[in-house]
Amino acid sequence: MKRIRPFDTRQLQAFDLLCATGSFTETAKRLFLTQSAVSHSMKSLEEEVGCQLLRRQGKKVCLTEAGDRLLRFTRPFMIEMDAVKEELMGFEKFGAGRIRLGASQQACRFFLPPMIAQFKMEFPKCRFEVKGEDTPRCLEMLAFGEIDLAITLEPVKISEIDFVPCFRDELRMVTPPDHVWAKTGRIDWNNVISENFILYNKESYTFRILDEYLNEKGIKLSSSMEISNPEAAKELIKVGMGIGVMANWAVEKEVFDGTLKSLPLGRKKLHRTWGISVRKGRKLNKAERIFMKIGEESGCHWMVNRSL
Repeated sequence: MKRIRPFDTRQLQAFDLLCATGSFTETAKRLFLTQSAVSHSMKSLEEEVGCQLLRRQGKKVCLTEAGDRLLRFTRPFMIEMDAVKEELMGFEKFGAGRIRLGASQQACRFFLPPMIAQFKMEFPKCRFEVKGEDTPRCLEMLAFGEIDLAITLEPVKISEIDFVPCFRDELRMVTPPDHVWAKTGRIDWNNVISENFILYNKESYTFRILDEYLNEKGIKLSSSMEISNPEAAKELIKVGMGIGVMANWAVEKEVFDGTLKSLPLGRKKLHRTWGISVRKGRKLNKAERIFMKIGEESGCHWMVNRSL
């Protein structure tokens, strides 16, 4: 039984050029090969397909019916292959292609737009596919190769991830403006057990960080609501349904217009480190390296602006 093998693209290239020139000599010249090498390549191709493709007419060649059929396949295939090769080269040289990015809803809203805007000035051809997920899910997607980069909180005890820190923020107590703590300007941890907390997803890194902070103080929350949407949480705090712990930048507007009050958790502030995570050992292309560099620079700029 004859073994069917894929076409050799070098043979197809020689066949296509030979059909265009009609000359073994000219084809060999353009391919920087000997005439005998081209002749041998065409003989091998005919043996592979099991029929005659070319007929010699003096110094010229013409196609058989089978050769004409193969040419109608080869020509568009070679054009498409050249186009793909050029496109692939552009991925590295010109930042074309795509970046699959994971980021939380808050990161998508606050951090990501200016980063992408700056990146697009240098690499306008690059496409972004953004998946809005929290840090644990983003790290999981990185591990399985579902995304390329992720804006996350600093991973905890995960050796398979490389993390480039970009900026830090502060978690603060958020209350309605008429709350007793808002009026005194300090948190009374002795009476915290009587408060209803409106907190973010308990599976999140933010909750883990807060829980560890409170454990150090010997505090266990007795009553809490789990709200995964930060905007909804802020509205509930405004109407007195409870108090929350949120990042300083997340309530910046509300604190400015007086609808919410933000207080430090204590002398020891509670900070989080944000950055860009990537699967360890993965080779980054030029566009991804530039995006990470922009992330670092944007993070420093963002921190300076928030500290002014």
